Amino acid sequence: MAVTNHLNLDPITDEPGAHPLGTGIGAALGGAAAGAAAGLVAGPAGALVGGVAGAFAGGMGGHAVAETANPTNPAAEAAYWQTNYLTEPYYESGRPFDDYAPAYRMGLFGYTEYSGDFDQTENRLATHWETQRERSSLSWPQAREASRAAWMRLDRQHLADQDHSDVIDTLNGLLEVCRDGEYGFKECAAHLKGDNLKSVLVRREQNCKTGAMELQQLIKRMGGKCDEGGTVSGAIHRGWVSVKGSVGGYSDKSLLDECERAEDVALAKYRKALKQNMPSFAKEVVEHQANGAQRNHDQIKALRDGLVIS
Repeated sequence: MAVTNHLNLDPITDEPGAHPLGTGIGAALGGAAAGAAAGLVAGPAGALVGGVAGAFAGGMGGHAVAETANPTNPAAEAAYWQTNYLTEPYYESGRPFDDYAPAYRMGLFGYTEYSGDFDQTENRLATHWETQRERSSLSWPQAREASRAAWMRLDRQHLADQDHSDVIDTLNGLLEVCRDGEYGFKECAAHLKGDNLKSVLVRREQNCKTGAMELQQLIKRMGGKCDEGGTVSGAIHRGWVSVKGSVGGYSDKSLLDECERAEDVALAKYRKALKQNMPSFAKEVVEHQANGAQRNHDQIKALRDGLVIS
């Protein structure tokens, strides 16, 4: 007998794969509007539940994507937002829940329909707002944050139910690389004699600092805790000359040699990380940082070779 536990059986039809949010924005453009209108009759919470239920009549546009997420109870989402919308930072005094319900539903459907994060897909959601706002008097700029909140709540629920411990460990390893790099590039830059060389390392120091912040955000988003390692102990491990003692006697070429060697170590760690299976939003950040490290490595190498030639 086939195992169907993972198919998210429809509670009414027993058909596999009928994820309650799986109908997506495409479905919302059809049956959801009618469902939401009917839901309004049942009270404020019905505006959100009705829209989700009505979407079943409109199609299964986001079905494939939604099957990767955990089943979500539309009624529970509606109850949550009806209870909490008044305390949200974007709430405008005096506005009823009916104004925000379509925006919440837009966020829920958008999460299951589109890949990437909210900022990457906001423009696509905005194009649907005028036809999906129903009785809401909110403009899209006013509705945007409510949609974002619904999107992020679903994202947190989805991530919390997955085991990302291996990925978090990898990201923490890269976080240490960034912290070490920030420290090492700062120290080496302080001892370089050429101003043009110094500016390159100062930029790389800032890149490492930004990279560390990005990785911290990823780790927290995935429910992990950021390690406190890095700086001196890690920099010694990576071989930064600046923590071995005084570097005042080092030539610019020697300092660039050490920076290139440290970037080789960093690149090796990034390449290893990219072989690991991780959520697409995390891989995008890691790839971006790896590409930046490669560009910097090549620039430092070219500067060092230029010193040799001259």
